[in-house]
Amino acid sequence: MRCCLQADDTVDVYVMEWQGEVPKPFNVQIIETHGWSNHARLQSYIDQVLPQLHQGAYDLVIGFNKMPELDVYYAADPCYIDRIRSHPLHGLLQFSGRVKFYKACEEAVFGKQSNTVSMMISDVQQTLFEDHYGTPKDRLVSLPPGIDRDRKRPQNTELIRQQVRDEFNISADEWLLLMVGTGFKTKGVDRAIAALANLPDAIKQQTKLMIIGDGDNRYLQRQAQQYGIDKQVKFLGGRSDIPRFLLAADLLIHPARKENTGTVILEAMVAGLPSLVSDVCGYTKHVIRADAGLVIKNADSAQQTALDLVEMLDKHKLQQWSEHALHYAATEDLYSMPQQAAAVIRSQAKQKGKNNDNNGLGYRRCRIYWFAYLCSVIGSGL
Repeated sequence: MRCCLQADDTVDVYVMEWQGEVPKPFNVQIIETHGWSNHARLQSYIDQVLPQLHQGAYDLVIGFNKMPELDVYYAADPCYIDRIRSHPLHGLLQFSGRVKFYKACEEAVFGKQSNTVSMMISDVQQTLFEDHYGTPKDRLVSLPPGIDRDRKRPQNTELIRQQVRDEFNISADEWLLLMVGTGFKTKGVDRAIAALANLPDAIKQQTKLMIIGDGDNRYLQRQAQQYGIDKQVKFLGGRSDIPRFLLAADLLIHPARKENTGTVILEAMVAGLPSLVSDVCGYTKHVIRADAGLVIKNADSAQQTALDLVEMLDKHKLQQWSEHALHYAATEDLYSMPQQAAAVIRSQAKQKGKNNDNNGLGYRRCRIYWFAYLCSVIGSGL
């Protein structure tokens, strides 16, 4: 948001919850919602916010959750209706109030009758929205990734790598596999543990798995114990020094079951870390284009994933994949999402200003003077 602000812009932020300091240009309004369920609370939020939008005469309304009357939507969430229609209980779910609510919110953004322009971060999801809603292509704007440049491989890589490995007693002849992310089931941590357990004994004994991310890992620790590899699997919780581990590891393993994009895949690439990833991840395409690792042939099979690991755990191959990843990171735009999103926002505000002038509404048109920045901490799961 800061990328597109000019001196006389102001931003009104409507949220259910806010954590941390409020940046100066932002006027934060916390909406107290009511209801027992997530969708009831989100409906309460929408019912309270829409009248304020009508009174505010905003130059642009930007949403980070699907809801009516958005000018621009940042499409971080996957296609909801596609998930429902692929669910085994689709026939029953389609009649639930929850599904009807979220479907209506999604249609308000992507339906043919909507005017919302969506900033897309996943080619896979863009295709799904087009298939289910017939969304015109001119309302779907693809954004490049937005990897922080501080994730790039530093000059003292070897020093950092050795420091981390020394800290966790990982010897030079041991392999270190890394997983990063919350939502352990979705990310496929259980799959990674099973794959480690299915490695040939000689390789398994020399391999360790580290998982960074918050969440309940007790069932995963039990899984590792049942396989007899609990001493080789370490949960580190959430950490702010992930780049250090990207340099210390030999391989990123990301056997996700669902993944809109998979930012950690690109963070690994810019750090020069090869990846073994599932084909559902939106950013798997970058691993393929760069030849920076392998795509898991069958992520549901621990035996097959173990075979893929065996293929990758070769120092010469890993060095080649690392070099390919670093070359790709140096030659492709993996960083400019904020700037590109800002350009979309200002362009839409300018266009809306012209339309308002033509309609005799009298809104100021030269710059964006107000935003409504809509977000919610309540998810939209099934």
